[in-house]
Amino acid sequence: MIQEETRGATVVLDPDAPRPNGIAVASLVLGLVGIAVGIIPLFVGLVLSFVPTALAILFGLIGLARTSTRRSGFVPALLGLLLGVGTAALWTTGYGIAW
Repeated sequence: MIQEETRGATVVLDPDAPRPNGIAVASLVLGLVGIAVGIIPLFVGLVLSFVPTALAILFGLIGLARTSTRRSGFVPALLGLLLGVGTAALWTTGYGIAW
C-alpha cells in the first residue's frame, strides 16, 4: 500500500486491488443484446443476433481468462458466455426463424 498526501487528503493506492474487467462486462451486454434481438422473426433475428452472440462467446472466454490477473469480472464473463452459448443453442430449435 502506498500513501500519498494530496491537498490535505490522504490517498491510499493499493496495487493489489481488483481492477475492472471491461471485456467481461462487454460479454454480458452482448449476450443480452444477442438474445433480445434473436426474438425478431423470419431469419432477421438469426442474422442480426449472430454477431453479438459470437462476440459474447469470444469475450466471455477472454473475460474468464483475465479474471485471474484482474481478480474481478468472473460473474459477468460467465453470464455473457452462458447467454451466448444459450442463444446459439436456441438457433437449432428455430429461435429467430419463425414464430
